Amino acid sequence: MKSNFLHIVIVCIMATFSSLAQNKIETSVDTTSIKLGDTFLYTIKANTKAGTLVTFPATEQLGQFDVVESFPIDTINNDNTQELIKKYHLTQFDAGDFSVPAIPVIVDAKLFHTDSIKIHVQDVEVDTLKQPLYEIKNISKEGASFSTSWYYIMFIVLAILLGLAIYWYIKRQQDKNLTEDDKYKTPFEKAVKKLKKLEEKKNWNRGDAKPYYSDMSIITRSFLEETFGISAKELTTFEIITILKATLDDKEIKIDPAIIKDLKIVLESADLVKFAKSQPTEGEITADTSKIQEVVSSINTAYPISAATQTELIRLREERKKKKKRIRIWIPTVITVGLVIITGVVYLINTSSEEDYHWLTFNNTKKLLNKEWITSTYGTEPGLTVSTPEVLVRYNEPVLKQTKPDGISALNQFKFGVMEDPIHIVLNNVVTTKEYKYSKKELITYSISLLTQNNKIDNLEYKDEEFENANGVLGTKVRGSFKFKNTENHKDEQVIFQGILTDNGSNKDQVWVFYLAEDNNAPALVERVFDSVLYKQQKRE
Repeated sequence: MKSNFLHIVIVCIMATFSSLAQNKIETSVDTTSIKLGDTFLYTIKANTKAGTLVTFPATEQLGQFDVVESFPIDTINNDNTQELIKKYHLTQFDAGDFSVPAIPVIVDAKLFHTDSIKIHVQDVEVDTLKQPLYEIKNISKEGASFSTSWYYIMFIVLAILLGLAIYWYIKRQQDKNLTEDDKYKTPFEKAVKKLKKLEEKKNWNRGDAKPYYSDMSIITRSFLEETFGISAKELTTFEIITILKATLDDKEIKIDPAIIKDLKIVLESADLVKFAKSQPTEGEITADTSKIQEVVSSINTAYPISAATQTELIRLREERKKKKKRIRIWIPTVITVGLVIITGVVYLINTSSEEDYHWLTFNNTKKLLNKEWITSTYGTEPGLTVSTPEVLVRYNEPVLKQTKPDGISALNQFKFGVMEDPIHIVLNNVVTTKEYKYSKKELITYSISLLTQNNKIDNLEYKDEEFENANGVLGTKVRGSFKFKNTENHKDEQVIFQGILTDNGSNKDQVWVFYLAEDNNAPALVERVFDSVLYKQQKRE
């Protein structure tokens, strides 16, 4: 009796070792010590029966080591066995002792783990005499997570830019409509610039001095009219001189009598040229030009224009200038301040109000919650029906077919967004065969690794529980989190994920939702998605 028992024990032990030998997982490295930033070769070997499906991890990180390169699987066949070899180039950019953790390897729907291996990463020596060292700063908490605040900042900047654009547009339009008088600050500036331009023309060279004297007379009369309020353009030379002398006496303005005499001579010469067709010599023309310039300068010196001395004509002109300036300043200012206030009100409403003003928000999740959702059926019969903010798009990735475990005949993905987005929804349509052997835990592990394989994640944690929604769909609900390196904004973000795994005969479909931990609106969106899940035959007429 004892002999028979020993035979049974020996046979069981041999069977166990035989099974282990058939599914032997070996790990090795080419070195256990590297320099900071160097790579080492990490190899996993799986010795199995011929035709066995083996799934190696497809990820960008193994523990605390970054995957620099993932080599294709090498297969060595030998009679009824096969050896599958998977190699990785790994690196680490921090000094110290690290371990390549136990890596899950799926063999025929059974989960195996590799042995962990310790790696020493040598620090790089720094010459402190040549290279100054500084204290390591703490990780900044500011801007470490996704926020919609930049929308409001952007609108404030746009409001300021809009105000500046309106200001320059109004100014340009005003400059187009300026009268000749509006272009000059004082009658003196106007007269000096016009006389200078007239002198540069020298149009008397054509043998006709009439245009020159006519323009010079008009410039001088305009100057007197704007300075003293005399209607000089409509008066004769005699009347101008008479009224000018009376005005100077009345205002007690002291001007050298020779200046008034020169003014009279030039105006009379202009009259002779215009009406008597007199032709002065070039020397006389030059002399008359100098006299008029001196007259204008002397009058301006004796009687400069100010707020107290300006004429009604100048006062009205200055009023027009001030009004135009007020218009081009106040209109853009009011518009800019108004837009800034509106932006501030919207910000306060969205951050402090308990009411739901989704039409005012820039929060992507809140907008998705309040829009009209789309209900569609995905996958093979019976097909999983679910309501989502946007229709899910079929995503055909070659790695899905390459890593598809034995016992799964079809694996299709339908997605909304990507992991870098505030909300990411994935529906996995999984159709199994009779050979399907996954346990619930193994399926969850495989699904999470499949969903996150193209992203650099860390600190993955999750838990599962039974699930049943209002439509009577039964399954498993998974909730977890991980740290995610967002490649778009280069920030470390805490991501929450929730998923349900249904069990409907050969269909073991899944719905997953990923969102940022700080998004308070996302749980409501997840609940709405999960509550909408049902299979076609469960629809009621």
